[in-house]
Amino acid sequence: MNKYGYFNEDGTEFTITDPKTPRAFDNFLWNDVLFSGVHQTGVGFFDYQVDEKEAVQLFTGIGRICDFDVFGRDHLMSRLIFVRDNETGEYWNVNWEPVKKAFDAYECTHGLGYSIIKSETNKIGSSFRIFVPKGKDPVELWTMGFENKSGKKRDLSVFIYNQFQFSYKWGFNSYGDMFFRTTYLSEENNALIANKHPHVSPHDHQTAFMAPDKEIVGFDGSRDAFVGQYNSMNEPQVVVEGKCRSSIGSSDATVGVTQFKLELEPGQSETINLVLGISDSEEDMKPLKEKYLSKMDEAFEQLKEYHKGFIANNRFNTPDEHLNRMLNVWMKHQTAYGAQWCRWGWMGYRDIVQHGYGVSSFNPERTKEILRESLQHQYASGMALRGWNPVDTKPYSDSALWLVFTLISYLKETADFDFLNEEIKFFDEGSGTVLQHIEVALNFLESNKGSHDLVLIKFGDWNDSLTAIGKEGRGESVWLSMAYAEALRQMIDLFEQLEDGRASEYNLRYKNIKDAINKNAWDGDWYIRCYDDNGRAVGSDASEQGKIFLNAQSWSMIAGIADEQRTQQVIDSSNKMLKTDIGYLLLAPTFLKPDQHIGRISYMEPGICENGTVYSHVNVWMIMGLLRAGRVEEAYQEFKQITPGYFSGSDDDAKQNMPPYIYANGCYGPDHKNNKFQMEFTWITGSVAWFYNVLTKEMAGIQPDFDQLVIDPKLPKEWNEICVSRIFRGKSFDIQINRSLVSETTVTLNGNVIKGNQIKLADCQSFNKVNVLIP
Repeated sequence: MNKYGYFNEDGTEFTITDPKTPRAFDNFLWNDVLFSGVHQTGVGFFDYQVDEKEAVQLFTGIGRICDFDVFGRDHLMSRLIFVRDNETGEYWNVNWEPVKKAFDAYECTHGLGYSIIKSETNKIGSSFRIFVPKGKDPVELWTMGFENKSGKKRDLSVFIYNQFQFSYKWGFNSYGDMFFRTTYLSEENNALIANKHPHVSPHDHQTAFMAPDKEIVGFDGSRDAFVGQYNSMNEPQVVVEGKCRSSIGSSDATVGVTQFKLELEPGQSETINLVLGISDSEEDMKPLKEKYLSKMDEAFEQLKEYHKGFIANNRFNTPDEHLNRMLNVWMKHQTAYGAQWCRWGWMGYRDIVQHGYGVSSFNPERTKEILRESLQHQYASGMALRGWNPVDTKPYSDSALWLVFTLISYLKETADFDFLNEEIKFFDEGSGTVLQHIEVALNFLESNKGSHDLVLIKFGDWNDSLTAIGKEGRGESVWLSMAYAEALRQMIDLFEQLEDGRASEYNLRYKNIKDAINKNAWDGDWYIRCYDDNGRAVGSDASEQGKIFLNAQSWSMIAGIADEQRTQQVIDSSNKMLKTDIGYLLLAPTFLKPDQHIGRISYMEPGICENGTVYSHVNVWMIMGLLRAGRVEEAYQEFKQITPGYFSGSDDDAKQNMPPYIYANGCYGPDHKNNKFQMEFTWITGSVAWFYNVLTKEMAGIQPDFDQLVIDPKLPKEWNEICVSRIFRGKSFDIQINRSLVSETTVTLNGNVIKGNQIKLADCQSFNKVNVLIP
């Protein structure tokens, strides 16, 4: 159990019992047009994204309706609910911040698409439910409850505060963002309206609103008026005095403050519902207000039913309870967020393509959409953008490579081979079929090699911060060469399925790149990471800093590059030089001195981002490599080390300080100056797509194939059985895997023993019972 909270019985909720967590224990809520971040005290942000073609060339989000710094904790706070006892003048927050008055009870429950805060202070019980409905309505829906638990009548004022940020950086530059902002009360609509009205605009979605179902008795639109000239957010002047000032926001820090009057008899409760959203105008707000204010609970139940159905399929039951809830609930949920919004709405090419890979087994329709969109951002040369929304043209050599892994996963899940013939435009000129897009991507890598016959790195590869390795065009990437080798292997499988002669050509390519890696990238005890423009090995024993990079070691096992002896050596070297209590470091030693031939990574502060962190991506790839090398026990232990929610029992266990239901991009490394092993950037990591696929396909061993389902489990010895419920090509599979006294894996389909471990779909019924015995 985490010392800050606990999971419910089915793992779909995590309840935080102390708001003073060491870092934000956050939740993400989203639909098709917005995403919201909610911390354990309710504060956070609400980002709406314009979905119009004329705005797409820019960063299309128009800004935050609730504002709070996505990277940490700042003082532009939103979703604040102040309660004031008008008899005594005392005041506090339903959600604890920012007054931070001592409470009698507090808990925040994060669920799938919602968060609920319950608290009790001064004998007033309060609740605050926040959720985002499914679909395309740009709203957050709030329900706030207040109960008098004292023995006397209570006279209360409730103040709800939001900071509005119509940021000029998101959507368009309006020449002085604040010059065009105002906020005011619409008495006719009983709503607080915030508006941006620039002289030119690519879209009209610039009216935010707070619309409650209870009469607003006071309002403020100016933060300065609300807080006071010399006060701060924990003692806002309006709350101290008990009355709003009716201030109009005008070219200043525009906020929305609504005041409500509550008179509660002993035991009496009252509820306030509120729609927070955005529209084209005050008039266009009305349908959203009318749609939801009277049907809050109905919309909430629809959301819960959606998520209940979402997690019902592809269920895994293992002896590891935490793995079950991560695999069945939170990994799928986090990957679904990534497949919709990637990194806060910014579409990094490799990031969004990997998220498509992540959802391929439970939302292949979204995978296909992602592939189509990504292919449109590929050049006819085979390279692709670094990202879009906004367009980023930096020449990262790996971008288009990721298409292979996602496409093959999609085809194995769906057998939608017609998709290979779909014509899609290139970003610059011309068009090609999906298969031609993939071919030109791999042809580009094949034809762009350096003096060691390894793939040129250009501006960078997966490691965004190796920016100077190939700035003159000669630097080579060992990791990219390995990933290219794995992509070739997967394409060979496809061509063999299609009975296409290109399989032999790709086999030759694979042999050549494998030979080049083993000849030119082996450093004696591990594989080097790259060669710079001057032919200097980086990630070598001769390197002063950054001697060893984990990616080159894990992918040597993933792609079948290392033989048995070298596999043992790379594992030993990785364990000796990169292992920490919470997983492997990306590299070691950390870069402490700038190196203009390596690039940005060497200028970074130590222990952050790519410079010496425990990076989630490299750890899941190490798990995958270990599994493919037959090192099952080590892979399982590594999974438990890197995954939040597993604890050593020690009081100083760093993972006690992490939200135990999500993965982060990584954790600060041991060389970080302030926050060793603290999580960086929760929710937005593409690694969760790999965690889900590696656990389901490589460890549990339920592997979709082009015309069959392959059963190849690699289970830890402490697991004697697992059960899997899987939908595949519209057929149901109830799979029971047991450890037994057999010499080889035996598979029984609907009572009949089959040859090998490949279940042909032609032999399957609508519902299938599969029994598997493993040694």
